[in-house]
Amino acid sequence: MEHHHEEHSNVEHLYRMVVEYDRKGDVYNAVKLCKRLAKLAPDWSAPFAFLGRMYRSRQEWKPTFHYCLRAVEHNPFDENLWETLGLAATAIGEWETARYAWNQLGFHFKKTDEELHLDLGIVPVRLNPFTQPEIVAVRRIDPVRAIIESIPQPSSGRRYKDLVLIESKPNARLVQQNKKLPIHDELQLLKQSPWQTFATLLHTDSQRDVDTLANLCLETNLGFDNWSNASRFFQPNLHEKVSEYFDHSIFGKLERDNFLVAIASRNSKAVTDVLKKWEVITLKKWDEPECLF
Repeated sequence: MEHHHEEHSNVEHLYRMVVEYDRKGDVYNAVKLCKRLAKLAPDWSAPFAFLGRMYRSRQEWKPTFHYCLRAVEHNPFDENLWETLGLAATAIGEWETARYAWNQLGFHFKKTDEELHLDLGIVPVRLNPFTQPEIVAVRRIDPVRAIIESIPQPSSGRRYKDLVLIESKPNARLVQQNKKLPIHDELQLLKQSPWQTFATLLHTDSQRDVDTLANLCLETNLGFDNWSNASRFFQPNLHEKVSEYFDHSIFGKLERDNFLVAIASRNSKAVTDVLKKWEVITLKKWDEPECLF
């Protein structure tokens, strides 16, 4: 009994050392000691959960998956563990485990190994949250994967229809027209889309003309975004597919004689065609579209 107690306090002491290494930013020793601890106390969830968190922060999804799976065996009541397991399982395509993990958090997915592909609606996502944050509209297809529906600036390295991995829970909130909109952070690009990004100047001072082009793009299955507004927030009154972000309070009052817009297409001919159609309807001019990305 005495020996067991000693072993237990030794294990706890080691875990405190792991936490201390981590606090000092010594990841190497924290992970090394924690792996030793996991062997010493294979029935204790804490070391496995710690390793799962460490690998998650480095976006190394296979070890994240492995350690979270071990952690939930010994502690099935920690929602954060199930969330991280669902995320890692999704990132590496372990769909049966992903479905099982999400079901522990209130979803009701069938027990199969098929990829999830739902429509969980449009939400704002912050691309590159730590380097060059840009808020875009995405359509969630499962708790942590989404398809970009805005046209991101080329500097973001993202395109219209890219598939991205996102946090399952929002990290921040935007206030727009007295409504709080939860924003999810992007974790990484999963699959780049074949769509290209074109930009053009519309020689018009009318927002209505811009909306006309937005609707023409929608009819011809092209992506559309109004880039004239640098700060892009949720603007609910543009047609449902282009939940564009911009702040009317700042930009709505500006007098302007042209608009910079982006069109996403698989080829330049479709872009020119839609602009010619727009010109016939509005009798306004446009600049030669430039392929940016």
